[in-house]
Amino acid sequence: MKMKRRKAATVLYYILFVMIPLDFFLIFMVAPTERIMGDVQRIFYLHIALAINSYLGFAGVFIGGILFLRHKNLFWDTVAYTSAEIGVLFSTLVIITGSFWARPVWNVWWTWDPRLVT
Repeated sequence: MKMKRRKAATVLYYILFVMIPLDFFLIFMVAPTERIMGDVQRIFYLHIALAINSYLGFAGVFIGGILFLRHKNLFWDTVAYTSAEIGVLFSTLVIITGSFWARPVWNVWWTWDPRLVT
């Protein structure tokens, strides 16, 4: 069973190392330039993908936490813990890419507009 998990993890790592450069290539080289915002809009494609992944990470925390409380199996606690790390990482990247997008559009790196921070 552990060997199957290790093989599956290895395959997923190889897929990851192919898909991330492909994603950056498609976003920054292939995607058409938006008429009004120009190249800044391309950051938004990456920003949305990172946001979806952060939500999935926190969904893993919720599911892992519920299953740990139900089954008392440390595997689910580990799933919740690692999902929290993934969620925080992707949330940080969402904030960073959001500020990269905001700089050319709003002429500031971050604005403390109540609509954005509440």
